Amino acid sequence: MRPNNRILIVDDNLSIHRDFKKVLSNPRAEEKRKLALIEKGLFQDDTETEDDARGSHPNYLVDSAVQGEEALEKVISAHEEGKPYALIFMDVRMPPGWDGIETISRIWERFPDIEMVICTAYSDYSWEKILGQLGTTDRLLFLRKPFDTTAVKQMALSQTRKWNLSQQATRYVSQLENEIKYRKQSEERLHYLAHHDSLTGLANRTQFSEVLIDTLDAASEDDKLAMFFVDLDRFKEINDTLGYHNGDSLLKQIAERLKQVIGTSGKVARFGGDEFAILSPSVRSGEHAAEIAARIHQSIEPNFTIEDLQLEIRASIGIVLYPDHGTDADTLMRRADMTMSIAKKSDPGYTFYDPKFDFYSPRRLMLLGELRQAINNNDLCLYFQPKIDMKSSRVIGVEGLIRWLHPKHGQIFPDEFIPLAERSGLIKPLSLWVLKEAPRRWAEWKSEGFDITVAVNLSVRDLFDITMPDYIGSILEKHGMPGDRLVLEITESAMMEDPDQVKSILMTLSNMGIKIAIDDFGTGYSSLAYLKNLPVHEIKIDKSFVLEMDKDKEDATIVKSTIELGHTLGLSVVAEGVEGAEAWRMLQELGCNYGQGYYMARPLPPGQVRSWLLESPWGYGEK
Repeated sequence: MRPNNRILIVDDNLSIHRDFKKVLSNPRAEEKRKLALIEKGLFQDDTETEDDARGSHPNYLVDSAVQGEEALEKVISAHEEGKPYALIFMDVRMPPGWDGIETISRIWERFPDIEMVICTAYSDYSWEKILGQLGTTDRLLFLRKPFDTTAVKQMALSQTRKWNLSQQATRYVSQLENEIKYRKQSEERLHYLAHHDSLTGLANRTQFSEVLIDTLDAASEDDKLAMFFVDLDRFKEINDTLGYHNGDSLLKQIAERLKQVIGTSGKVARFGGDEFAILSPSVRSGEHAAEIAARIHQSIEPNFTIEDLQLEIRASIGIVLYPDHGTDADTLMRRADMTMSIAKKSDPGYTFYDPKFDFYSPRRLMLLGELRQAINNNDLCLYFQPKIDMKSSRVIGVEGLIRWLHPKHGQIFPDEFIPLAERSGLIKPLSLWVLKEAPRRWAEWKSEGFDITVAVNLSVRDLFDITMPDYIGSILEKHGMPGDRLVLEITESAMMEDPDQVKSILMTLSNMGIKIAIDDFGTGYSSLAYLKNLPVHEIKIDKSFVLEMDKDKEDATIVKSTIELGHTLGLSVVAEGVEGAEAWRMLQELGCNYGQGYYMARPLPPGQVRSWLLESPWGYGEK
């Protein structure tokens, strides 16, 4: 940036103006060299440049004012034009207006950075008196008349350069301040982005974790808090159908509703996708946490409006309590996430953590390492529970229920190791083992004269395996088992994972003569319109409705309605969990087709099936 060498002469004597302009005009070459030496001496600059060798001298722009008021006007005007004065030579006495001291004071009120040289011939204006009126400052010099031209030149040179250096320093400091401010704003922005979800503005996983840790650190022994892990059901379908933009709009609406439920007492966060977490630090009990979960569900129940469409959204909630279910943030967050997955299969849509859910417990980690070996070593066994015809009270089939015969822990039930298989990628070899074993057992019984059906369960992953129908077909052919003697049971939730893919696989299996049953009917959210378009042959009423139907009118009503619905759709109906004579009688009266339960028979090891078929009052053949 070019230096500013603009000077204002303020004096009521016009001849003084001419003298100043003459002195400050461009000098001859010899005088330039002398000025260069003066500049070096003033600023201690030992570096000689080409300009120094020639002799440097600024080109001053000199203006005049004869009174203090005029001087202030010119200073203001120059500042507004962006061409301010660097130096003012100020006469002290300028009657009839302001004197030089007052003029300097007024100018400095507006522009305190201008360099000043007071010019006077009167001894009554001493340096001490001037400083007494203007204050101590490094922007003021004193020059007595008559002037020494060299002194004028020295002052003009030193004070304009001083002003320019001061402006340069000011600009540099301002630039540094701006850079610091920008860096601070950038850091604050980065911190915000690192701790907030960019879509909803909610806290993200990082901030939620920090808040949870701080809350736990501050908690006393008597404090309770709850964490809720919320996942939207079937959100992927909304994104796939309406697009990600509308999916994002829905997430923003949900975020607002969750904030309204929790208020300022808790913390709501979005972990990504359709997953939200909520911390409630003042929970009185498990019942209180359940009430909060119910309010969360109620907040989501009203339809959401997306592009004039009314969308119904449901959510699954996993709940953990401090200190009951964990005392550190990592454990609570992991268990809440795990419990949410279990909640997707529960009727109320929320579930509290239970140690049996914990995939990462020491026992489960040990079992996970041993499960593959158990499959390869044939340490598994199918137990078979008879399925009884309600009209004839005789067996028509059995359901294969897998058990793990562990050498150390004894018999391990599927609800403990099936989740391990699903999470670890062992579900396919486990399913293949079951699908080999069931037809093999059927062939043994058939050779002994027992022509019954055998049902086995398929997992969600099995329904996405396009090679599964061919594998099943090869096993049936190997053992001479007709397709209609094999029943494949799938759950409602599995059926709704990817309806088109599931329908394709089930159609292929049905065309092979294999029967399809919907297991645990009534606990999922399947659409009846979708159900009637699937090749389903029977539905199985979940035992949670059957166990107490002889005592609970609501359960009895649900069972009755399900039987009527199944028959309306042309399906057979199986009741699970029949454990007493009264339930059996009620099911017969309601027209249920088949029943399973401890009242007729517990699951039998394969070696006991033949004797049961021969000896049980529910056994094979006519009574």
